[in-house]
Amino acid sequence: MLKHIYLFIFILFVNLCNIQISIAQELSILPKQKQDDVDRYKELVTRYKQAENPQQAAFFLNKIAFIYLENGNTKEAINYFLETVPLNERTRNYNDIKVVYSNIALIYSDLDRLDLTLEYFYKSLEVRKKMNNKSEVAAGLIDVAYIHTALNQTEKAIQLLEEAYSISKEVKNPRLILNCLKLLSQNYDMIGNKAKATEYSGLFAIYEQQLATQQLKTEYETKVVKSEAEAFQEKMQREQQKLLMDLQELQAKAKQDSLSYVVLSKQDSLKKAEEEALKRQTEIDLLNTDRELKETKIREQQAQSRAQQLIIYFALGFLALIFIATIAIYKNYRDKKKANQLLNLQNIEIQNQRDHIQKQNENINKSINYAQGIQKALLPPQTSLQEIFPESFIFFRPRDIVSGDYYWFKELTAGYGSSEKIGKVAVSAIDCTGHGVPGAFLSMIGYNLLDDIVYRGIHKPGEILRELNNGVRRTLRQDETENRDGMDMALCVVDIERKVVEFYGAKNPLVYVTNDEVFRIRGDKESIGGGMG
Repeated sequence: MLKHIYLFIFILFVNLCNIQISIAQELSILPKQKQDDVDRYKELVTRYKQAENPQQAAFFLNKIAFIYLENGNTKEAINYFLETVPLNERTRNYNDIKVVYSNIALIYSDLDRLDLTLEYFYKSLEVRKKMNNKSEVAAGLIDVAYIHTALNQTEKAIQLLEEAYSISKEVKNPRLILNCLKLLSQNYDMIGNKAKATEYSGLFAIYEQQLATQQLKTEYETKVVKSEAEAFQEKMQREQQKLLMDLQELQAKAKQDSLSYVVLSKQDSLKKAEEEALKRQTEIDLLNTDRELKETKIREQQAQSRAQQLIIYFALGFLALIFIATIAIYKNYRDKKKANQLLNLQNIEIQNQRDHIQKQNENINKSINYAQGIQKALLPPQTSLQEIFPESFIFFRPRDIVSGDYYWFKELTAGYGSSEKIGKVAVSAIDCTGHGVPGAFLSMIGYNLLDDIVYRGIHKPGEILRELNNGVRRTLRQDETENRDGMDMALCVVDIERKVVEFYGAKNPLVYVTNDEVFRIRGDKESIGGGMG
């Protein structure tokens, strides 16, 4: 339930921020600190290349690639990863090349581009073969087979897994063997070969049980060795105690015999008694020597037993570390798998949103292009102005598809509804508030108002602009709303026969040239519409 809530919140966030994210991704702008790091690393790469140090150059290219990867620019990250390959080839650093290809494959996997994932896992496999390491080759075969499985190419996956299984057994790598057996069982099950699936599933269970049994056997042997050492130590202690008791008994007997010899000395010769005492003393010395030798042997055995115990404790500690590391790796793999599944769901949702926005943009662009056609049809052609002023020209280049700036000219007639021309032409260049679609709407309003004003017989530039100002304010209801849109313009009425130009400007000036000198007449300070009443 919590997972669904998080996914729902993420989708809402994507809907609110989708446009900003798309723009940021297109611009590919890094944070300032990260961009400074990238610039510094690029300079180091250039220096190390010039110094013929490809190893360091590849190192800093990798750092640049990871910066782009952390900031979501996978395209730049892949480019910089690939740039390290020829540098590593120069130093025969196949291990780094293998890692680069595997990283790129994982990036494409996150982007759901399994075709490119497969391509780069194959490249990684080729590099592993150059490393002359069978465990690496087996691991590479398993990576490629996994992607074939994801693409439902089970026959190819089975072929690769059988090869990997054979190599894994040869190098006796339990982790690789278990992975092969598990994937083989899954693939045979996918193609409906239940017998093979059951066979490999059973081998997986047996091998897993054997590993567990081997571990128990190791623990038992450790306990047996410890028990035997303790038993031997107790045996040596008992023998030592027995020797001490024998020695004490002999010493007591010798003492008693000495007393007897003293008594018998009256009957036997003194010499015979001394020889017997010497013999007894020799026996005592031999017993003492034997006891010391046995004590020395016991100490040696105890030292060996302590050394064996240290070895056993070290081995147990090492096995415990391996067990903890295995659990940690499995937990990390499981968490990464869950994260990848969530990312896949998020990527699908983002793709759907992006497709929706792209479709909306296409519709908007079609509408704007259609509006451009209407605006072009509304504005008079340049040839019409050249018929009146042969040396004239119009420079009209909108910033957007539709323009907020426009030009207008009209031959003036005698009065309302009259078609009689009076030899005067009104010409104007207008700059509306805003650009694009808003400006284009305002330009259409202004163009129609100008046509209507001169059609009603108003020919003075100042009167035309006052009528235009009133018309814009009335059309946009600026007295009732907060709308302040308007336009800046310069308007000239040219009397062709008298060669007289009448000018009135709303902010925009009149520029003219006389005797190779340029003159400028300022317009009024107020715009048409907006704040002007």
